[in-house]
Amino acid sequence: MKHKRLAAAVLAAAVVLAGCGSAANRAAPAGSGPAPAGSGTVPQSTADTAVQTAQKDRITEQFTLEKTIQLYEWGSAQKLTIHVPQLVCDGSDAAYLNDELAAMYAADFRQYEDSPEIEPQQDEWSPEIYINWDAYWYGDCVSLVVFRYDGGTDPGYSRGWCFDFATGKQVSVAEMLQRMGLDPDAVQQQMLREAMQTFDRHMAQGGYYEGLLSGGNLASMRMNTLENNQLEDLCLLLPEQNRLVLRGGCNSPAGSGWRQLDVEIPLQAADPQPQTVLTDTYGSASVQLEGTQGTITLRRTPETAAWAADYGIRLEQDRTYPILGIYNEYIDLCIGELGASFHPVVYLLTQDGVVEYVDVLHCLMFGSALVCQDPIYIANQGVALERSGSEVNLRQEDGSVLELAPLTAEWNAQELPYEVTGAFNDMGDDQFDWMDVESNGSVQMGVQDNSVFYQGYADYLGVVPEGMVLGVWTNETADGMPGITFVAAMKYDLYNETLTLTMIDGQNPFAEGKTQLQLIRCPDN
Repeated sequence: MKHKRLAAAVLAAAVVLAGCGSAANRAAPAGSGPAPAGSGTVPQSTADTAVQTAQKDRITEQFTLEKTIQLYEWGSAQKLTIHVPQLVCDGSDAAYLNDELAAMYAADFRQYEDSPEIEPQQDEWSPEIYINWDAYWYGDCVSLVVFRYDGGTDPGYSRGWCFDFATGKQVSVAEMLQRMGLDPDAVQQQMLREAMQTFDRHMAQGGYYEGLLSGGNLASMRMNTLENNQLEDLCLLLPEQNRLVLRGGCNSPAGSGWRQLDVEIPLQAADPQPQTVLTDTYGSASVQLEGTQGTITLRRTPETAAWAADYGIRLEQDRTYPILGIYNEYIDLCIGELGASFHPVVYLLTQDGVVEYVDVLHCLMFGSALVCQDPIYIANQGVALERSGSEVNLRQEDGSVLELAPLTAEWNAQELPYEVTGAFNDMGDDQFDWMDVESNGSVQMGVQDNSVFYQGYADYLGVVPEGMVLGVWTNETADGMPGITFVAAMKYDLYNETLTLTMIDGQNPFAEGKTQLQLIRCPDN
């Protein structure tokens, strides 16, 4: 069984690898043996073979176990195939990484080293736990990727580390990308778009079911997809010459709840392609979308001026707002209304035929941030958006027409995600502030060292990389202080039980002038 594979990575000579080895070995392939004839691998010179051997000596195995055992007296046979790597390098970074690998992948299986080997009975199914690794070289730098599969229908998981043998230091994925001549910020945005597009596509193709709207489960899954595809959580693979792949994943309602995702990143910038510009105007609202950059413009007219009396929204002059939280590629858009008064909603149709929307008036109730809501996954197989009177319908592939206004109202009413509900405290700056959020949107806050008490409600507006976006509106206080509104992205850290609040619009009620704040979840009673 082949249990160790050092993959070749021959990158373009024009790419500068600062700090990752000398020019003589930047493009040297490394592998576990000679390439088979006809494989397309670049023939190796004597110098290449010497470099390859040196690379192999830099990573060995610290723990290996291949046997079939019986875990319990009454249990079935269990096959174990465990291979845990280690870096052969002096220095604290290498020692720390080796200890981390041992704790994560070897510690649970050392107790079985002396267990007797058994032969499974004929036709007996033996579940397998499988841990293996790959090393992808770029000069003196290696991307070490460990894969673990625990049996059953779950897909298995990969985790990666990058290390520079020339300096003896662990390096980040962002630094590796820079050494390859890539812009980490641009790569990050591409990865997030690919992950969200994949998630939305799977949901529209049958993954979505009605119960996901309750308890904010849908919002949580989209947020987790964004959160778990940050650069430092990704595996960097160089499977062959001039190919870079980043491995992440996206949430799934099936199985373990996670689906592996590999995204290929071009190592050389492609010629810029012209972007299709989509536009529409309806009443006092207009929208323009170019790629993933969208804006909505509102003109001050009698119908928008009426918002001041009806909703407390004052539009003093024409204003253009960016659209936040759009990740897909779009083929059509259309503006319609929701309800009796002028209530503009911008609908977007993705290239996969799924409808997204921005409820303009709903967002403006909380401030000046226009956020794209979660896609209406049951509004799929669309080919065009059509305005019928004041409302928008979806023309589907089979020629049928789907009314979007009722679905929009349903999607707007989803409960708040669990991660942002509960009681949270801020005990910084020698004062005590708190916030209590319920799943139905009810909000209470004690701010300014608990001297000012607000009551109101919060609505979920969408997801951005900084977190789930909530719009918060409060009533006037009992002491006659005016109510407040603000929009914030909230991200919950399950391990530390903290909620990071990043302001998007409005004043931070807990710490004036601060754009970010961390709250601590109170223990449940």
